[in-house]
Amino acid sequence: MGEDTMMVVGCPAFIPYAAATDGYTSAKNVREGMGGFSMIEVLALPITFTYHFFEHSVYTLVHAVDLFPCVGVYWLAEIHPHGPEIRPMNIYTTYFDEWADKRRSSTDAETGEMVPAGK
Repeated sequence: MGEDTMMVVGCPAFIPYAAATDGYTSAKNVREGMGGFSMIEVLALPITFTYHFFEHSVYTLVHAVDLFPCVGVYWLAEIHPHGPEIRPMNIYTTYFDEWADKRRSSTDAETGEMVPAGK
């Protein structure tokens, strides 16, 4: 529910930013794929930006539609004392997720001591 809310509320900033970064990456891939010069990348950028702007706008619309069942169904199930435990699907991995994974500790098999997961 939080991801859907953040995507819908932050969409004026997220859509152009995501479209620009994805469009730039796609334009670089077009240039490398064609084996051309930087002019190909410059010509491809408006096309790839427009495509990704449309794509991320559709994604935001999907998050907005998904927000209503989350509030109406999942929230009610969460607050019920005997309701099911609902865990969100984590399909996005961010820097903070990787940072948290590195900070988690585990138990050493031989000594039984707690050690950081990164070691």
